Amino acid sequence: MLVLNTRFQIAAICFFIIIVFDYVRNEKLPLLSTTFFSSMLVFAGLNLCCDLATVYTITHLDTVSLVINRLCHQLFIATLLIMIISLYQYVEILAHNQKRMPVKKLIITMIPFAISLLMLIFGELNYHVDAYMVYSYGPMATTVYLAVAFYLVLIIYNTFFFYENIRVEKRIAIRAGSMIWVLAAVIQFLNPGLLISGLAIVLMILFIYLSFENPKEHIDEATSTFNKRAFHLMLGDQFESGKGVLVVNIVVDDLGRIQTALGHDLANLMLETIGNKIQKVFQTGVYHSRSNVMSILIDKNSEALTSQLNEIEAYLNEAIIIAQYSVIMKAHIDILDTRFFKESCDEVYEMMNYMADHHQDLSASRIHRLDDAMVNEKARYTTIENLLHHAIENDGFQVVYQPIFDVRTQAFHSAEALVRLKDTTTVGFIPPDEFILIAEKKGMIMELGRIVFEKVCQFTQANDLPRMGIEYIEVNLSGIQCVHPDLPKQLQSIMQNYAIEPAFMNLEITETAAVDSGEMLNRNMLHLRKMGCSFSMDDFGTGYSNLSQMAEVVYDLVKLDRSLIWPCFYEENPKAHAILTNVINMLLELNVKIVAEGVETKEMTDFLSDHGITYLQGYYFSKPLPEEDFLSYIHQNNA
Repeated sequence: MLVLNTRFQIAAICFFIIIVFDYVRNEKLPLLSTTFFSSMLVFAGLNLCCDLATVYTITHLDTVSLVINRLCHQLFIATLLIMIISLYQYVEILAHNQKRMPVKKLIITMIPFAISLLMLIFGELNYHVDAYMVYSYGPMATTVYLAVAFYLVLIIYNTFFFYENIRVEKRIAIRAGSMIWVLAAVIQFLNPGLLISGLAIVLMILFIYLSFENPKEHIDEATSTFNKRAFHLMLGDQFESGKGVLVVNIVVDDLGRIQTALGHDLANLMLETIGNKIQKVFQTGVYHSRSNVMSILIDKNSEALTSQLNEIEAYLNEAIIIAQYSVIMKAHIDILDTRFFKESCDEVYEMMNYMADHHQDLSASRIHRLDDAMVNEKARYTTIENLLHHAIENDGFQVVYQPIFDVRTQAFHSAEALVRLKDTTTVGFIPPDEFILIAEKKGMIMELGRIVFEKVCQFTQANDLPRMGIEYIEVNLSGIQCVHPDLPKQLQSIMQNYAIEPAFMNLEITETAAVDSGEMLNRNMLHLRKMGCSFSMDDFGTGYSNLSQMAEVVYDLVKLDRSLIWPCFYEENPKAHAILTNVINMLLELNVKIVAEGVETKEMTDFLSDHGITYLQGYYFSKPLPEEDFLSYIHQNNA
């Protein structure tokens, strides 16, 4: 009879042992939710043991005292109640992004638990024993089961009203697990002798374990460390707890280069090797928080922190052996104290990304700590980003024109169009190099480029610039624009809208972009050249100086950067003279027209003219001018 009445309990224990074995042998995140899940497992195990004990005591009432029998039932019901409350707290934490429950809410929701405890101590409990089944019943059991039903309703409520914080498959798992227990309760109510509550509990835990607490969900397969989701969960838990934690990020700045050289598999093996070293030094979990970033969370008061950081810094300075390759990487370490941030973890993530992208060449040291200056710098960055969004939506850009002097005709035959932000009061004048870089990073550069190109075309049509002797206008293209498949179509549409001949538009591409952009740039250039547009290589001398580009891609103009010109005059460097002279001779032999930028003195003008440069641009002739001033300048000087 005992075996017959314990068949469901034995099956439940078998399932439970499998779950616990898999749970214990895997590394887990020390989250608040994990604490409650562990608590739920402990009380579920105790409940199963008590369930078996109650069956034994009921079937042996002739030898077991009523006190022992009642105590076993009290323990069975108490562990069941605590396990369900742990489940409720667990779902609450998930639904509120690892936030702890407010005290007032906690007190209110614990009222049914308090009532159940009173009934557990003082309530009546009866037993049914016959040849076929044994079970307990009475006010004590009824009250506790009602309390359990109350918490199950709250659990399901959370999955509906806080669904944005719980992914759909996990909401389904919670509901399915809860409904299994409800269904089991109904079945047991209709057939009290089945005693299937233990099996239902284990099945409910199995659903939740596979969906939420399966450690594999938090492991990054590429590096065998914790993944980005695990990092966000853990940082959120630390942030909500109010603990002062340090986020230490090891950033591999040239991961793209390493992936190109070794392939993604060996690059991932390198990151795994770095992660193993970090784990060994800091004795804590390592997170692959971003494609090129390995992160850890440590106590800010750690006495060993300085020596640990120095050890990692020394490690990054050495070659890492990956397979048969010796890899020397470019990397740095960012350290953020979460107490700098008050609102949410989103601020931490944004600062992490900002520091990772802006600290590569900050100083000789590889270790960079977040400080007030960096916070202010990030605030400026965010302000400029917001200004860009506003400018795009509200005509917040101005195009100015810097005249280009033709040495042969002694007139201004062209100009370079340069973009400026109209807002100069919020943070002062913002250099184009600064806000264009932000526009590129934040996905606004195509729209910004369209606005500039359209303003140039509109200005050209409205003032009939060719009639004034202007042969073409130079318009800059960013590296991202160069390789965008919609670029030719976008520019063609704008030129057609304003009846601008493509030959009037000269498109400037920086030397670095020309080298990096590859086949897509060549395809776009061919398409635009067929329309009639011409091209300039801008900032020649500042990038890779890949001379093969000059042979492979036809440029109508090459613009010598001021960094090649100024050392000859401001530093009186003989080597600079030799370099400049030879670069000019080489370009002339290639039959390429040259524009010299940054011309500021008559001495520069005479030297460059004497060496065969045809076009000169710089403050010696004019600074960039607003539209009306440019028109007046051209009228006056080209008359």
